[in-house]
Order: sequence, then structure tokens, then C-alpha cells
Amino acid sequence: MVLSAASEQQLADGSRRQTGVFLNEFYEPYRALVDAGYTVVLATPGGRTPAFDPEGQKPSYWKERPEALAEAQALVAKLPELLAPLPLSEVRTRAEAFQAILVPGGQGVMVDLLHDTDLHGLLVDFGATARPVGLVCHAPALLSRLPAGQSPFAGRRVTSVSGFEEWYIETFVMGARAQVRGIGEQLDDAGYHHETAFPGRSRAVRDCNLVTSQNPFSGGDFNTLFLAALSDWRNAGRCELATSVAPDTSP
Repeated sequence: MVLSAASEQQLADGSRRQTGVFLNEFYEPYRALVDAGYTVVLATPGGRTPAFDPEGQKPSYWKERPEALAEAQALVAKLPELLAPLPLSEVRTRAEAFQAILVPGGQGVMVDLLHDTDLHGLLVDFGATARPVGLVCHAPALLSRLPAGQSPFAGRRVTSVSGFEEWYIETFVMGARAQVRGIGEQLDDAGYHHETAFPGRSRAVRDCNLVTSQNPFSGGDFNTLFLAALSDWRNAGRCELATSVAPDTSP
């Protein structure tokens, strides 16, 4: 699991705000993987301690399981691996030792992970060997930054934070526009097939070994698809094309 270590971001108007990993976008997949019997190794650029965005600790993001907020806060306060994560450069030298790679979301991704060449190399490596790759909320933006002609995910169906959700976050949370935005349009321009659900609704998409999700409310659906991708890979690497999970909006 690759985490941002950025604790601050500069906005388009020059102002700065605290940022980092979105707490439930780390905690929910971490807990799901550990509960399923997996060992989760944490890595950051340079092995720096990851930061968590204060916004992600508001109860409004934990309505389905309010008690999980306290559980998540207790976990990140005591988890030894968060104090001494592996450097991404080290992970890259022994990438074959890992079954999958997962990048939680949060604005921190856009600060120190978006252009990280070690992470780009890992995504290409895992994709080329059909191992599961999970990208949450803002993290699918990484796909648009992979070296031209090297993406093993070209043409795949993906989702990410939507344009409306970006506008909402900038207007009511951040107070200014982000320097990097329009993730969906960038994914379309890079040759992916980007789709989103209604703002604030759960949306997760699996296309073969690539699993992406839209927002902090998509954790349950993302975890289901990511664990299925892991199970398939462990059982001879069967590729399941274009599965998506979204709420039923029929009358």
C-alpha cells in the first residue's frame, strides 16, 4: 500500500492547506485486507511518515459505521509501519515479492505521488504482470501520468473523483481551486474510459486486474472488487473484464 507523505498543498491562488491521505480511504482497505489474512506493507516516497488530511476525520465521512472513525484514529496512532514505512525506491527493487499494489486517495496524492517515477515504474510492473492494482478516488490520476506508450492499462474502464466532486471540495472544503484538477478529463484524454456515479454515491470499477473507486463513500464496493481481483490472481490469474459496482438508482 503506497501512501502520500505530503502534509501540505499549495492551491491555485497561492494559499496553502493541510492535506495528506484520506483516513477512511486508507483504513477501510487496510482493515479489509488484514481481516482477509493478507500482510500489508506500507511505503511512501523516501520512507517518510505519511500525513492524514484533517478533512477525512470528520464524522460525515463515517456515517455508515460511525464507530469506525475512532477505530481508524486509534490504528494510525499506534501502527508501527506508519512511523517507519518502506521507501518506494526499495519496494521497486523487490517488486516481485508483492502480490498487489494499492494507493489510497486524498489530495496528498496530487502533491508527492503524481509524478513519482518509482511509483510509475511499480504500476507498470504490476500491470504488466497482471497483479491487482487498486487506485482510490484521486489516485487514478496516476494512470494519466504513466510514460507514453508504457501503460499496461490503456483503454481500460476506470472511475475517479468526479468533476462536480472536485468543484464541491474546492468550494466548500479547500476554499480555492486545486493546482491539478479535472482528473476525469485527463483520464479520457490519456485513452481510458472514465465513468462516474452521481456525486457522493459509491462507485467502484474493476477491469481485469485494475480496480478504481470514485470517492470516500466507495470503500465497501472497492474492497469487494479488490479482494476478488486478488483471489482471482492467486487462483491462476483469471482476468474478469469490466465489472462495476454502483448503487441502484432505479425508481
